[in-house]
Amino acid sequence: MRVDADLVRAAVAGAPALPVLGRSIDLGAAKPASVLVALRLDPEPSVLLVVRATGLRDHPGEVGFPGGKPEAGDADLVATALREAEEEVAVAPASIEIVGALRPVPVITGRYVIHPFVGLLAASAAPRVAATEIARLIELPILPLLRGEHEVAEVHATWRGVPVVSPHLDVGGAILYGASAYILYELLLRLADRLGVRLPAPRVETTPPWGDRYVGDGA
Repeated sequence: MRVDADLVRAAVAGAPALPVLGRSIDLGAAKPASVLVALRLDPEPSVLLVVRATGLRDHPGEVGFPGGKPEAGDADLVATALREAEEEVAVAPASIEIVGALRPVPVITGRYVIHPFVGLLAASAAPRVAATEIARLIELPILPLLRGEHEVAEVHATWRGVPVVSPHLDVGGAILYGASAYILYELLLRLADRLGVRLPAPRVETTPPWGDRYVGDGA
């Protein structure tokens, strides 16, 4: 099983039959944001994740991708993702080849719609914590996920009276869940499709990994 630059480009550009991952969210007031799904292919394919600082008001301790809200000087949402990546993990835009976008994903509260852009890191790129809002980085290997050696779980729960199915997984002692987990899972599905393999079915759970964090938002 080999994941190289050509395969990633084809996976992102293609249109495999993707399952509906399971949310019905009111997006009437949603604002755009974007993230960089940065892949390092050598010596082992991995995806770059950030763990947010526990002292933050919004999303403390959560795992996700470098990114955030647009600023006035951003030409577009790709520029937003690249700027945020440089600010948060010290990777310059010149060290990233953007190869395409995944489907926009709403956060569960409906406040934002996240636009994910997939980028290949240059061999010289050396991500590091570069902002106080980031506690640490995780370079998560991809092949164990595609082979089923690193298990993905999914929770069946109810959000504002609507049944939801949400993938999540343990990454370096933290839990990746929510919109970021949807984004990673779509990437895995696309890669598996191009490789001609079936992504192992997630383990079904009933307890949300976010606990009571969103109870105040109507869970």
